[in-house]
Amino acid sequence: MRPILVDDLDGSVHRAYGLLPNMSWVLDRGGAILYKAMWTSAARIGEFLDRRQEQPAGPASATFYAEHLEPLLRDRAAFQRGLERNGPRAAAEFARAEQIWAERARAERRR
Repeated sequence: MRPILVDDLDGSVHRAYGLLPNMSWVLDRGGAILYKAMWTSAARIGEFLDRRQEQPAGPASATFYAEHLEPLLRDRAAFQRGLERNGPRAAAEFARAEQIWAERARAERRR
């Protein structure tokens, strides 16, 4: 059994961690980040948890930072349908997040 923390309905954690859609985090019991994904993939999280469980515990095992980028096929129309299925608030919040990302990108280019 794996405990799962779910954000509140106001999206407090979602806002605190960057407004990205479908973000996933795996934390250890002490709150250290073990896995972070900007896009949720249940299969990838499951693979990570399986690998983590297979690792020996104790001083013979060490963690290290790794960043993994992989292509993801984007179907914008299907994504939009999913937002709409989740309700008007989901679609509105994502549209607002896209505006924020665009503003940040423009500000970064001006630097």
